[in-house]
Amino acid sequence: MSTIDRSAAVSRPSKNNRQGDVQGVKPPDFLEPGDLPGKTGLRPLSVEERTLREEATIELSQGVRARQMYRVLNEWREWMHDYRSMHIEYEGPEGEAVRTRLENSYQPEYGKRYYGKLKDLERGIGRRYDQLVTVMLTFSASHLNAEGLPRCAADHMREIADGWDTARKQVHQALSGVDWEYARVWEPHPGGERSPGGYGHLHVALFVEADELDAERFRPVMESYVHNTRPAGSEAHGLDKEGLGDAVSVNDDVENIGSYISEYIGIFGEEALERPITEQMFYATTWATQTRRLDFSNGAQELIAGEKFRRETGLRPCDRGEALERNDGTASESGGGSEWSVTSICTVRNAEPNHADPTAGGARTRRIDGRPGMDPPRSVD
Repeated sequence: MSTIDRSAAVSRPSKNNRQGDVQGVKPPDFLEPGDLPGKTGLRPLSVEERTLREEATIELSQGVRARQMYRVLNEWREWMHDYRSMHIEYEGPEGEAVRTRLENSYQPEYGKRYYGKLKDLERGIGRRYDQLVTVMLTFSASHLNAEGLPRCAADHMREIADGWDTARKQVHQALSGVDWEYARVWEPHPGGERSPGGYGHLHVALFVEADELDAERFRPVMESYVHNTRPAGSEAHGLDKEGLGDAVSVNDDVENIGSYISEYIGIFGEEALERPITEQMFYATTWATQTRRLDFSNGAQELIAGEKFRRETGLRPCDRGEALERNDGTASESGGGSEWSVTSICTVRNAEPNHADPTAGGARTRRIDGRPGMDPPRSVD
C-alpha cells in the first residue's frame, strides 16, 4: 500500500499559481522589523555555514545568506496560512478519489499525534521496567553575543544542541548498568527583557529503571555541557548548588508521561498563529532549520513502534516477524491485492482544487555561506 507522511514539511505552492485566500480565513499580516521585540527583527537567522529551508535564505552578490528574522517569521506565517488549504489526494483501485487534509507539527491537531506517541512510550516503559524514575535535564544558553546584542536565533539553538551532543556521553556513564531511554523536547523561552524572542532551551527527559536516583549523579553531565558551551553558564545549570537546582529534576512518581512531557511542547492544542510573537519567532526558527521539537532515543522509538503494532494488530511486538512471514507481500493490508496510491498534493481555495505533483512536495533547502566572527557567542562563567 502506498503511503505518504502527512506531517512532511512540504513547500507551499508556487506564488505564481495562487487561487486566492483560504475561504473564510485571512492571510496573516506582514510584520515589520519593529513589530518584533528588542533588536531581533533585523538580525539574520544565522551567520554560520549551514543548510536552511530555501525560504529562509537569499542570494546576494557576496554569497548565499540567511534572511533577517522578521522576514523568516513572515515566510513561516505565510506557510502556515497556506497549509490550511492543502490536502493529499489518493486514488483507489477502482479509480475513486479520496482527499485528506495535510497536517504539520505546528497545528493543534498534531498535538494529538505527539500525545499518542508519548502514551505509547508510557505503555512500553510500563511493560519493560519494574520501577521507573524520571529525570528532567534542562540546557540553556545566553541569548546575547559577546557584543551584548541578540544572538542569531538559529546559531543559539545549534550551540545548545552541540552542547547536549557532548554531554550525552556523560549521561551514558552516569547511568551505566541500568536500562534507560530519553525524550528530547525544545521549548520556547517565554520572552521578556531576559529573552526578547526566537530563542529556546532544551529539555531531556530520562526514563530510568531504578528504585531511586540522586540528582548529584548528573553533575558531570552539566559540567560537560557548561565546559563545552561558552554561553551556558555554571550558575544557570546548578553547578553552584547542591542537587543542581532546577537544571536537574528527579521524580519517582510520574504517572502520566504524556501529560508530563506535553507541558513542554509549546503549542499543544493551540493555534500557532495566535501565540505570542516571541513564540512564533521560535517556531519559525525550528521550521527554517528543520529542527524536530520532540524527538526520542532509538530505544524509545522501538517501544513506541511496538505499542503501535500491538494496538493495530492485537499481536505482541515479538510476533512481528511471524506476521510478516505470513504476509509474503502479494496481498495488500485489506487482503485483496489492491492498492491506494497518492496522486497529487491538492490546494483547495474557494472550493476549487488546484493539483500539484506530489513528488515535488518536499521542503527545498539551500546551504548558506558562513561569516566567521559576525556573531561571537558570549562567554558566561
